[in-house]
Amino acid sequence: MYYRLKSHCALIEGAARGAIYDFRSGKVLSVNRGAVELLTACQQAPLDTLLDLQDPAVRPYLTFLDTLARRNLGSYYALNPPAAASQSEYVPAATLDFLWLEITSCCNNRCLHCYTASSPALQQGCVPHERWLSLISEAREQGATALQLIGGEPLLYPKWRELIGKAAEEAYDYIEIFTNATLIDEDCIRFFKHHNLYLATTIYAASADIHDRVTGNQGSFDKTMTAIKKILAAGIPLRIASILMKANETEAQNIIQLCRELGLPDTVPDVIRPTGRGDDDGLLPRHYHRPPVRPPFYTDRDSFRLAHFSHSCLSGKIAITADGDVLPCIFARDRIAGNILNRPLREVLSGAVLQETWNTTKDAIIKCRDCEYRYACSDCRPLAQSTDPDKRWCAPSPYCDYNPYTGQWN
Repeated sequence: MYYRLKSHCALIEGAARGAIYDFRSGKVLSVNRGAVELLTACQQAPLDTLLDLQDPAVRPYLTFLDTLARRNLGSYYALNPPAAASQSEYVPAATLDFLWLEITSCCNNRCLHCYTASSPALQQGCVPHERWLSLISEAREQGATALQLIGGEPLLYPKWRELIGKAAEEAYDYIEIFTNATLIDEDCIRFFKHHNLYLATTIYAASADIHDRVTGNQGSFDKTMTAIKKILAAGIPLRIASILMKANETEAQNIIQLCRELGLPDTVPDVIRPTGRGDDDGLLPRHYHRPPVRPPFYTDRDSFRLAHFSHSCLSGKIAITADGDVLPCIFARDRIAGNILNRPLREVLSGAVLQETWNTTKDAIIKCRDCEYRYACSDCRPLAQSTDPDKRWCAPSPYCDYNPYTGQWN
C-alpha cells in the first residue's frame, strides 16, 4: 500500500515544522515535524514497510493520513503511483512589465515623510523630454505593459500630457498618474477621461488641519478633496493611498471611514518608510504599528512556481528617477542598476544589479529560507534592508512574528 499527497498539493519543509500547499483551495496548512517526516518517507517507500499497520501505536499516524484523504489532500494507492511532476518546474526569466517614471523632483507639497525629499525648491530633474519619450518606447519594446507617472508632483512637469500620449500610442495596457491632486482642473479631468487613465492620490487625514500639517501646504486637503469628487463624478478609476506617521497616527480609522463615504475601497494605511525625509525616527508613530505577518496564508500554483525563481513583488519592475537612475523600486534609492542617460534600457535590464534583485527569492533571505511559509507570504526587500542595522539586502522582514526554528508565533 502506498500513500501520496494529491497532485494539487506540495509539501514544504521548514526548520521545525512544514506546510502543505493546497492549490485547489489556495490554503497553506501547517503540519508538525512528525507529519513532514511521514509524508516524505511515503514518497520513497510503501506505507506498510514504514509502519506496522496492525500496531495500535501507529493509529495517530494513520488517523492523520485518513484526515488528509478526507480533505482530498492525500490518497492511498494499491500500486506505486507515478512520480508527481515537480511543482516548482522551471519558470522563464523575468522580463520588464511595470515602470514608475519619476518625471520631476519638484512638488508643490513638502510632505514630512517624502521618500524622494521633493519640495517646491527642487528643480525638475535632468532627463530631457525627448529621452522620456524614447524611454517609453524602449520599455514597451522590452515587454512593459504598465506604467505610472509619479514625482515629485507629475502635473508640475510641463509636458506630462505628451508623455501620456506617447504611452497611449505605444498601447500600454495600464497608465496611471500618482498625483497629490491639488493641481487638477476641469481640463485635466477631460484629458484623463479621454485617455482612459487611472489615477492615484494620497489622503493623510479626514480633516484639513492634520492633512495639511503632513503636506506642509495649507489648503492642500480642500484642493485634493475637491479633485477627488470631480474624478469620481467623471467615472475615472481612482485609488487612495495613506501613510501614517506621528503627525497623523490617530487618523487610521477616520481615513478608512472617509474612503467608505466616498464609495471607495477601504484603505489600510501603511507606515512611513525610512527613505528620504522619512528616514527620521522622530516621524515614526508612537502607537500605530503595521500589522505583523500572520497566517492564514494563501497561494496558487503559478505564484508558488514563480516564488522559486523570482521575487514576488520586485520581479519585472523598475523605477526611473528624474536624474535617470534606474532602481528596482521607488523605495530602493541606493540600489542603482544604471542610468538611462548613458546606457540603453535593455543593457540596464540585463545588468547584474537588476537581475540579482528580480531573482531574489525567499530561499536567499535570512530566516525566510528556513520557513515553511516562504513560498506564500509577502515580502518587501527595501523595507527589510532599510530597517536592518547592517543594511543587508537579504535581511529578515522586521514585521514577521514567526520563529521557524521553534515553530512558534510571538
